[in-house]
Amino acid sequence: MSDEIILKYSDNPDFNEWLIENYLVEIEEYEFPSSEVLYRMNHEKYAEALARYTADPKVRLSRIEEKFPNPIAYYFHQATSNYQNDHHRLDLLKSCWESIVFFLYGLVVGEARHRKVDLKSLGIKWEKYWSDRLFDKLTIIENILDYATKSGIAFGCSYIILIPTLDLIKKLNQERNGFEHASAKTAAQQQELYNELYPQLELVLRQLIKLEEVIVFRYHEAETPLYPRCEILNGCDLNGRKEIMPIQKDNYMEIVDYFDNKSIYACVKGIVFCLSPFIHFTQEAHETNAILCFYKKDKGGKYHYEVVGKSQDKEFDMNTFELMENQLRGLVI
Repeated sequence: MSDEIILKYSDNPDFNEWLIENYLVEIEEYEFPSSEVLYRMNHEKYAEALARYTADPKVRLSRIEEKFPNPIAYYFHQATSNYQNDHHRLDLLKSCWESIVFFLYGLVVGEARHRKVDLKSLGIKWEKYWSDRLFDKLTIIENILDYATKSGIAFGCSYIILIPTLDLIKKLNQERNGFEHASAKTAAQQQELYNELYPQLELVLRQLIKLEEVIVFRYHEAETPLYPRCEILNGCDLNGRKEIMPIQKDNYMEIVDYFDNKSIYACVKGIVFCLSPFIHFTQEAHETNAILCFYKKDKGGKYHYEVVGKSQDKEFDMNTFELMENQLRGLVI
């Protein structure tokens, strides 16, 4: 089957936008979208350019910073561009690695809860879902994805996270001691450790490139229910931005009872679902935007969260997440 049959212009919006932003087509006083010009004038060259775009490491890295969910994009940008010294850079790399695990966990469990996946079949105890061990989170992610695939369940996260990629993340997880004891090393040793670990992290991020298609957001307001204006939490900038987030009618009816500004949501393959309780947000009185935070552990009857981009933690009452927690409990126990 030829490229002309299978390759559609509308299938590559990111590439098309990239061409338009980087290549100008002008005839007299008129401007034309370069991507459409190339597609229509020479389909084969368009396909070749698309292949180079997809494979180009620099382009991929820019896509991580610009489009990935906020926590991963933020820490990746900080570790590669905005560090103070070797120790700080290594610490930021660790934060990026941990944010991958935390985010994937909240995303996969959130979709499983939304789709009412029979999690009892996994045989994982309820307490494990609240473990602060990254290994436990990775095990649950793998088990849910494997079950969804074998059961023929339409599961958006299976499109984004492949089992071989999880194996790479587990391998990086085994390097935790290198991160944990970095402060005791010299600057030269820290630099050497960074040079050893960074390629592994970058490889994981490349294999998770479809995370750029996941939209993370918080509801802001809506004149029309199916077209709410939301705070988008993608890219390395923590300031967020407001955009219209269209929701399918059937999907909206599934979430309407709890679709408000008290939770964080994700859109995966066109389906919106809540990420509570494992991904939440905090917002100080003087701040205009929400800052994401990850569940870490149960601490004295309250849930303990790590705030992205800040040297602080937050605690929330358990009843803040009662509805989502009860829905998840019903699938696990």
